[in-house]
Amino acid sequence: MGTVERLANWAAELSIGDVPEPVLALCRAQRASVLGAVAASAGDGAARRVLRGLEAWGAEGAVPLPGSGRRLRAEDALYGAAALSIALDFDDYVCFAHTGHSAVLVPLVLAAETGASGSEQLVAQVVANEVGGRLGGACLLGPLNGQLWSFVHAAGAALAAGRLLGLDARQLAHALALALYQAPRPTVPGFMGPDSKLLTAAEPAVLGLRAARLAAAGVSGPLDVLDDRRGFFEAFSYAPLPALLQHLGSGWVTSTLSVKRYPGCAYVDTAVDALLELGPIESQEIAALEVDAGMLSCEMDAMARRHASPVGPPTPVTVTFSLPWTLAVTALAGQLTPAQTHDAWLEHHADELSRLVERVAVHHDWRSTGATAAAMAPLLPPGPLLAGARPGRVLSALRRLRHEHEPLRLGPGEALGLLRLMRADGKNSWGEMARSAELWRPEALESFRMTFPARVRLRLSDGRVLAAAVDVPAGGAGRVDLPPALVAREKLRTYGPLMWGTSGTDRLVQAIDDDAEDLSSLVGATPTAEHASGVAGALRDAAHD
Repeated sequence: MGTVERLANWAAELSIGDVPEPVLALCRAQRASVLGAVAASAGDGAARRVLRGLEAWGAEGAVPLPGSGRRLRAEDALYGAAALSIALDFDDYVCFAHTGHSAVLVPLVLAAETGASGSEQLVAQVVANEVGGRLGGACLLGPLNGQLWSFVHAAGAALAAGRLLGLDARQLAHALALALYQAPRPTVPGFMGPDSKLLTAAEPAVLGLRAARLAAAGVSGPLDVLDDRRGFFEAFSYAPLPALLQHLGSGWVTSTLSVKRYPGCAYVDTAVDALLELGPIESQEIAALEVDAGMLSCEMDAMARRHASPVGPPTPVTVTFSLPWTLAVTALAGQLTPAQTHDAWLEHHADELSRLVERVAVHHDWRSTGATAAAMAPLLPPGPLLAGARPGRVLSALRRLRHEHEPLRLGPGEALGLLRLMRADGKNSWGEMARSAELWRPEALESFRMTFPARVRLRLSDGRVLAAAVDVPAGGAGRVDLPPALVAREKLRTYGPLMWGTSGTDRLVQAIDDDAEDLSSLVGATPTAEHASGVAGALRDAAHD
């Protein structure tokens, strides 16, 4: 049996009783997070442009498009909803994928067409999360990272849709194979600044849904697409790690769910947390702002710099990936919400922000990189991780990654620091890797902490220096005081009224808690005209506040 068939068999056989209650609870939190992100994008200019484009081909159907009052075909409603959910990068993520845009929205959309029960929707969501997270991890040593692993939406959508369309295991295998046959491969320039970023999940999610419909009609796909040396991995990984596709049903990737509290890339969240911990500070008092962060945060920031527009204020998309711009916005506004990532707000405050950005310095810190590696170590023991991988290809992949990513090019001092870090032995060291016996151990997943450390230092005009450090972001897995479920509910409660009004949001929260099968119809509801007018005015005011 090939890999595609094994994944499909597990997806076909999974039942609600097989899924631990803590995993189901996190799926409910993920639903709240995605719907909160959809609503928060109500005033985003790029999102409105995509929805206007959708009007050109969107056909009437049975599925509500969130907050619009319109009912479209499932594919068209999914496209619009996925563009909204990703617009502000205000989403959630698991190791190793941002699965929510498809894992939540595909079951929600298809429930309106198929009448699937609440429990059936949740199982489909779990399937998409578990397979998507593993598939992203299998491509860890490759040209893409994070949300650029958009193929997870094609795979997850095919399996989730196939479940709700009643496909058997054989048909599910062909749905997955069709989805991966010509899986999308986004480009970095299209992701880091323009409106095209909003299509990152929309296009592959619709591809996956269509693959399920084709498989239901008997269309076959390449069942060896994950096993053939010239198959899927040739395009998406320098050295595939197929072992990460194992242990379905014993270790639950969904356990690592982390929910963003702010619009922006996950790698900026701890720096924003740290800056806000220092309390309200008048931006003109800031003489210098320094950030020490890990390799992932620094590489993301370097990419944002390379693709930022050379003139005028940055786009909202660019801001969400830039540490200096994100921190300048937060320092100036005293908060970071969708209002501050609105293009009108950025343009209105362009001069002040530009002056602040010049005072921000970002430094790569190997201790922060080491802390992230140590947090991942119990999930990724090297022996099991490299099972099935070709050693020569792995070494070649590591050399290639070092060449492509600036933070991996070490000077003598950094190299010495890294060696000391790798020789450390203790509970929170890389030595933990060698003591872990298997991938996706339940104990490791349950104790996992989503660690992206950042330390912020402010030097004020009067000479004072303030500093704060945060390891796990608010809403991150393992954050005890602000866990994912709490942040997800806060997000939906705060931004849901922008799209559904207060009473409509209350009904959504209750429906999520109850696993109600009519959640999709509530998502399609629109607030009263009076409320909509008030929201429009509030968005205009916030954009210039």
